[in-house]
Amino acid sequence: MSINMNSRKGCEVLSALGENFVNLQTDGSLEMRLEQYEFTGTLKGQIIEAERKLGELCERLNFKYREAAAARDLDVKFRMSREGYDTFSPYYCSVVTLSVVRKETIVDARRIVIWECQRLFFGMPTKRNIPGSKTVGDFMDQSYEKAALELEEYITTFLQQ
Repeated sequence: MSINMNSRKGCEVLSALGENFVNLQTDGSLEMRLEQYEFTGTLKGQIIEAERKLGELCERLNFKYREAAAARDLDVKFRMSREGYDTFSPYYCSVVTLSVVRKETIVDARRIVIWECQRLFFGMPTKRNIPGSKTVGDFMDQSYEKAALELEEYITTFLQQ
């Protein structure tokens, strides 16, 4: 059975194949969708470790590319941010953001979602705990090294343009 990942139907076929499926996003990144019963202490540890490592990476990359960006009259910022307090509560989101700014105008931005937890009702996000709704989480399905490489390649090609 071949699945065309460029079509929406291809992703729907994958979701029908199993509860834990890898979702190909429009930007080509991968993520793994998990349901609430799969939220474990081990998963929480993996999320916290990924956030810690990527936060340290952001600090290193800010230091590394500061001078090269300043030479091109750009301000490059790598930032790891969190929204929410409890990892497994709806609307918790941790993200690594790369922003390139020139004279207070955003020239380019890149975003890698580490973990996002939300409540869904028939596939639509909702803020209320409606009977029948479920809490799901999307975890990045790439290694720390691959995410670091992706960010470095992106900023290097951007600065060479």
